[in-house]
Amino acid sequence: MQALVQLKPFLIERLPLMSADKCHPLIVNGTQKDGYIDYTARILILDYRGDPIEVIMLIRSWLESKNLHLDPAGKDIQLSFNSEIIDSDTFDLEIDFPQRDKVIFSENEYHVCPPLVWSDVKGGFFPAGE
Repeated sequence: MQALVQLKPFLIERLPLMSADKCHPLIVNGTQKDGYIDYTARILILDYRGDPIEVIMLIRSWLESKNLHLDPAGKDIQLSFNSEIIDSDTFDLEIDFPQRDKVIFSENEYHVCPPLVWSDVKGGFFPAGE
């Protein structure tokens, strides 16, 4: 969940028609089982006056850049979306995608273990999302 904090500033920086007060990252439908927290990340964008497909493409690009675009089986995750069409130039967007965090619980604390991914550039494994 922590890696998703970076998504809002990324979108605002790259989409000049988006304002910070109209972009809301949410976590919905979370579950915890067998050492994993599975959840849906939802990006709610209100009164957007740009191209909604561009927003979806940017989210996909950001997920790939952070190595957060694969499911536990190593396949691309699905981005789902809903949109209210307000007029020909204005949309409310709701974009959902699944995420999973490995969490180790002890009696009084927990530790999130990000999945490790290989980087040829860095020459080794590093936590996904960085």
